[in-house]
Order: sequence, then structure tokens, then C-alpha cells
Amino acid sequence: MKTIDLRKFNIIKEGIEFCVPDGNTEPGLDELLPTMERNEGAVYWLQPKGGTVEQQEACIRVNSMFYALSSKVEKAIFRSVRLTRNFRNYERLVDGTRRLVIPRRLFQEKLRTSRRVQQCRALLLYITSMIDLAHYLPQHAC
Repeated sequence: MKTIDLRKFNIIKEGIEFCVPDGNTEPGLDELLPTMERNEGAVYWLQPKGGTVEQQEACIRVNSMFYALSSKVEKAIFRSVRLTRNFRNYERLVDGTRRLVIPRRLFQEKLRTSRRVQQCRALLLYITSMIDLAHYLPQHAC
């Protein structure tokens, strides 16, 4: 996992710090994934100094080091977030600061999946209506 230099960022929202027994090694996915799954409280949200909400990054803190999330970890943590019709990928914290709900990369992937499902649903409805229409058309003898 890629380490993050905290000097370049402001912490927007703090999460939970994890400690792995062997503090000298980089944390492995096998150790963290079971505890990270659907655990949004573990995520730290960082914003580049002078940056915007759209530039925020989600990361985790393990043994006092900040690590960027891989796409696999993002999917595990934010699995419960569903894109609804009026979904906005930001929310206001208690102090009025805006933060992203899910990381941008995962948001884009969820949008692609949503569009693909909608297209498949529309195609299925079209095919079903054509089959129903063919069933009711009179049969012509040749």
C-alpha cells in the first residue's frame, strides 16, 4: 500500500487508527480487510492544502502511518453505499466542512455499473415486449 505524506494534506475527518503486531512491516490486505469491511469509521479523509472537496482522498492509518486505499479496500469499506436517484457525493460535517461520501474513483465505478445495469434493464424490457408482441400477432400461413 502506498504511504501518504501528511505534510501536503489537511485532515478533514479522522478515522480509527489500526495497529498491526509487527510495526516494522507494511500492513497486508489479509490482516486489514476483515476489520475494514463496511467500516467507514476507520477512514481518514485528507484534502490537499489549498485543494477542493473533489480532490479529497480517503486513507487509513496503521501504526501511525497513513496509507492510500486500494480499489479492493475501497469496495470493501464502502460496499453499503448505494447510488440513489438524488445521490450527491458529498456531505456536511458537524463543523460545516464538506467531505466526499465515497472516494472519486469508486464513485465513477459505481456510476458506470449503474449505467450498465440501466441499459441492460432497458434492453431486457424491449426484448420482453417484442416477445409479447410476437405472441399476439396472428400467424400467417405460407
